[in-house]
Parts: sequence; C-alpha cells; structure tokens
Amino acid sequence: MAYDEIVRDTVTAGARALVIQTNNATYGNTGQPEQQLVMSKLRAVEHGRAVVTAATSGISAVVAPDGTIKQRTEEFTQDVITADLPLRDETTVADRVGATPEWVLAIVGLLSCAAAVLLGRRGRADRRGQQ
Repeated sequence: MAYDEIVRDTVTAGARALVIQTNNATYGNTGQPEQQLVMSKLRAVEHGRAVVTAATSGISAVVAPDGTIKQRTEEFTQDVITADLPLRDETTVADRVGATPEWVLAIVGLLSCAAAVLLGRRGRADRRGQQ
C-alpha cells in the first residue's frame, strides 16, 4: 500500500479490485493500523478500485472505490467480513500518468533552489562591486 508503483503495476496488469494483507502486531495501539486504513482509502480513490485489507491483528476493512469504508474490524478483534465488491476495468489519471507529476514537481523544486542560490550569489557579488 505504501509504494505507489506496486499498486499501479497491479492495476495496469489487470487487477479489478485490490487485496492487501498486513500484520500490524508490532504496531498495535500506535495509530499505524489507522494510518494503513487511510492509505487503503487513498489507493481506492487513486485507482478507482475496491480495496480489501486483511490484517491478522490490525484493522481489516472493505473500502469502496470512492474511499468510503463499507466495513471494518477493530484492532486485535477476531471477526469475519463478507462483501460484494464492485469490479472495475477503467483506468484513472493516476494509473495513466504514474509518478510523472511527482518527478516534474521534484525537478521544478530543485531548479528553483538552484536558481535561488545563483541569484543570491549574484546579488551579493553585485553589492560588493558597488561598494
């Protein structure tokens, strides 16, 4: 769930729903299981797919493609969830462009930093030359 390209590759390879397994035993009662559930909601919306998260000790859930949590369990609670999943074939903008926007923003940020450094040096040199 945490790595964009793994989920995107799964969808572009034909996944019509996403199933994520996790074991949060080490992170129980720390907020980590809730964070992973939020990541499941994000991935559902990002890829337009239902997401099923199966956790041995964390939070298991069914998330609709719009990010709505349809069912969930509590941490450290044995439970059974059953659900009908909407299966989708459509691709989203995120599926089509992948990490391109992230790379573009990173490059713009680096170029902006470089320009700021160069302009700062040039401004100091100009001030020294006027003295």
